Amino acid sequence: MSPMRIPKKNRCGAVSDTSDGFVCLYFLVLFLLCSSLIAVLIGTVKDRTKTAINLQRTNELLAQESAVLHFIKCGLRNEQLTDGAFEESGVSFTVNRHGTRIDAFIRSPIPEVLQISTEEETHVYDYEVVRSEIPA
Repeated sequence: MSPMRIPKKNRCGAVSDTSDGFVCLYFLVLFLLCSSLIAVLIGTVKDRTKTAINLQRTNELLAQESAVLHFIKCGLRNEQLTDGAFEESGVSFTVNRHGTRIDAFIRSPIPEVLQISTEEETHVYDYEVVRSEIPA
């Protein structure tokens, strides 16, 4: 009669005939795959959130620039644009004329400066935005 073989327990606590650690390795690989997948998903959500915040800020800036440019274009067409402080569509700004260049200092809602170039002092043909960029 041969002696009865007693199964050994491996380090993970699972009963196995061998002590090669296959069960531990299997769960380690599964854990690493799940962790990697979760990290990728979190990174994607973070990037999408940052993109949405930047898009919202861009839309706010474009809306206030559009309101100021509309006011200035209307004033130039009617030849009634003067230096001073104005408010248009909830945007408060100051206009300073310098020959064919107009500086519009926007105070609220988001501070920035528009340097507008005019053609023959009656039509806007280009503008440059000067602002302090705040990353999201």
